[in-house]
Amino acid sequence: MAQRPSPSPAWLATLKATQLKALATAIGLPSSGTKPVLTARLLASLPISKLYRRNGASTSSDQAPHILSIDMGIRNLAYCQLVLPASWPASKQATRPALPMVEAWNRTAIAPRPVSVSSEALCGTQAKEPFDPATYAPYAHSLLSSLILSAAPHPATTILIERQRFRSMGSSSVQEWTLRVNMFEAMLHAVLHTLRSHGIWAGDVYAVEPGRVQAFWLGDKDGRRVEKGPRKAKQGKEEKIRLVGRWVEEGGVVALKGLAEETGQSFVSKGRGGVGKKDDLADCLVQGMAWVRWEENRRRIMSDGMGFLEELE
Repeated sequence: MAQRPSPSPAWLATLKATQLKALATAIGLPSSGTKPVLTARLLASLPISKLYRRNGASTSSDQAPHILSIDMGIRNLAYCQLVLPASWPASKQATRPALPMVEAWNRTAIAPRPVSVSSEALCGTQAKEPFDPATYAPYAHSLLSSLILSAAPHPATTILIERQRFRSMGSSSVQEWTLRVNMFEAMLHAVLHTLRSHGIWAGDVYAVEPGRVQAFWLGDKDGRRVEKGPRKAKQGKEEKIRLVGRWVEEGGVVALKGLAEETGQSFVSKGRGGVGKKDDLADCLVQGMAWVRWEENRRRIMSDGMGFLEELE
């Protein structure tokens, strides 16, 4: 793939801070900082594709990117597998461009719930679910083996893992459940690094900040994030569920294949049935599609320059 020319520092230097923040948000970069910081960040990131790379190096565009997007959890880990069409990205003149295909879209429990026993059998002690690296390491290996190694000859080329927080809603305490998810997140990265180092899998892994995904889909164009707090967090989840519901119902954003169609229908079903924990399923899809749109926007900024910014505004 021919290397595109770097964006002009002179062009970016003429922009206002709000315009630089809008560009940063459009390609998934942090939108905070001064004008020089934002400009340097854009100059460093715009020439680099985060889809057509293998093991940190640029590669040709003849192989369609396969994205595995993971929304972290122990009881409710959600994932989706997106395959981009060979004609991606579509030209502006295309009347019916091929859409990213969702080939898998599911939710799984990493660790089984502890089996309840009678108080007599416990002899007055409370059974506790095991939480240690030796217990969780096989879970990480099993999950990635089923999602990557079993997907040959077309395993994921780009893996997105939701970045976890250590605290929720600004709380001063760190919950044990948060530590479990953080530990499992680190294990996934470690397993993937090992697979790459030994040549078993060739691809790239990225930790994705949920705030940037939400700012891209639900925030302002100038880079401001949505408000924080328990109530706002709940509203954000509901808005993402509605967003995915519109994608499924109206079409034109993603195509669904096989069992992913059933998952998609649960977002437009009027009844109480369907797939549970829709917020986790919505999170993994909007994360994957944000990555696709960020790459599309990066390419357009490189080719259109100010023209892209004028359309954005």
